[in-house]
Amino acid sequence: MPTYKILQLIGGGEIGGAEQHVLTLLQGIDKAAFSLTSGSLIDGPFARSTEEKGIPTLRFPMKHALDLSPLPKLMADIRREKFSLIHTHGSRANLLGRLAGGCLKLPVVSTVHSSLKRDYLSPAAACLALALDRLTLPLTSGIITVSEALAEEVARRGGQRIRTIYNGIPPLPQLATSERRGELRESFRRTWGIPKDALVLGSVARLHPTKGLHTLLEAAHILRPQFPHLHILIIGDGPLHRELEEQAGAWGLPHTFTGYLPDAYQTLPAMDIFILPSLSEGMGLVLLEAMQAHLPLVATAVGGIPELIRPSLDGLLIPPGQPAELAGACRTLLQNPELAQSCLDSGAQRWQDFSVQEMLRQTENFYQEVLTRC
Repeated sequence: MPTYKILQLIGGGEIGGAEQHVLTLLQGIDKAAFSLTSGSLIDGPFARSTEEKGIPTLRFPMKHALDLSPLPKLMADIRREKFSLIHTHGSRANLLGRLAGGCLKLPVVSTVHSSLKRDYLSPAAACLALALDRLTLPLTSGIITVSEALAEEVARRGGQRIRTIYNGIPPLPQLATSERRGELRESFRRTWGIPKDALVLGSVARLHPTKGLHTLLEAAHILRPQFPHLHILIIGDGPLHRELEEQAGAWGLPHTFTGYLPDAYQTLPAMDIFILPSLSEGMGLVLLEAMQAHLPLVATAVGGIPELIRPSLDGLLIPPGQPAELAGACRTLLQNPELAQSCLDSGAQRWQDFSVQEMLRQTENFYQEVLTRC
């Protein structure tokens, strides 16, 4: 079997779920069949991370989301490295990668990690991104979506040759035993000054409007009179960091905003309930990590989340943007410890249905199909 060279192209301005997924591909894809290189369009933390891990890394810095000036270098490097396929992740990568593939007559696979119309702060920017995506979709040889909900959305705007491949995560040894989880809980709370008796409602997310974190703060504000030891813990960074922290302060909510932390899953045991209040979500990979951490879950029934969480079995699902519903779900778990225990027990088994090995196997098969066809 020949070894195909594949360029994994991504913005890389932060390290979120898409970047973690690409890192899993870079490290886990069968090296006997495929040789993978990382390509970043922002000279940021992702490129530094791949280089530190010894992964071949190329940079094509874009000055802004519509900057086409890196295209000649991208095409030159693709020719020089003799890549067989370009795999794009995100709007910037889709734009440049699809154009490069079209010019060079190379197959392009695009993975859709999230709902494009929800990814932008400005409605005008979202409309432009959707228009560019529709224009360049015909240049793709195959599309991977991380949920059936996203597959339906992409098909509606003209996408073809779509395959849903659920994200997977490996077993996390640091979360494997109650003793280790207890050590992480105590250590994190001590380091960040969170009281031992605090009732911590937590989330790990980009601080972006699409993540619905204002809803979490409003729900906490509703719950605080009934649960005076309540404490908000948010791991992550983004454009709403200051606004959210100011809102928590204005309402007198005890809170900890850590900013970006590497290996954020190690913070999960410090929480009592994990909440993902997204207005839109491709799949919600962090929910699988929270299941490994043996946490009861509350999440919104949007995007691919209902494909992950079976309602009232693995966690509680609520409509998006409804703080009273979120507060009610948290109250239900806090007042019904048997239900909370049942959900976390089920989740501790459920995450194993989304194995990284299966995700890698399906991705390798899709590469082979595309390369054979093209």
